[in-house]
Amino acid sequence: MSNIYLRVGKKIRLYRKAMKLTQEELGEQLQIDYSYLGRIERGEVNITIDTLSKIANALNIAPSQLLEEDKHNSKDKSKTEILDKIDTTLLSLSSKELEVLHRLIKDALVLKEL
Repeated sequence: MSNIYLRVGKKIRLYRKAMKLTQEELGEQLQIDYSYLGRIERGEVNITIDTLSKIANALNIAPSQLLEEDKHNSKDKSKTEILDKIDTTLLSLSSKELEVLHRLIKDALVLKEL
């Protein structure tokens, strides 16, 4: 399969794991077999827009988030992997928790410059 299927599948797996869902659990929500979901995550199958939309809805994200290019266009793979982990960790936080975390990060960066 082409690179887009691999990229979308990787993102589905990343968001699924961030929500602490197994393939079986997500498959049940979507009413698809978990082995088919595994093939989607490995980029082995061509999924429809409808399926992509159902997966995104189950993961509480916009379908475009599964299609967008990596926003961390970095040649440093370890940095990209760390940023992906941060992204998925943040998904489980409420808006209020995100606001507090944002303030903490801003304060830490100010202190770093001192």
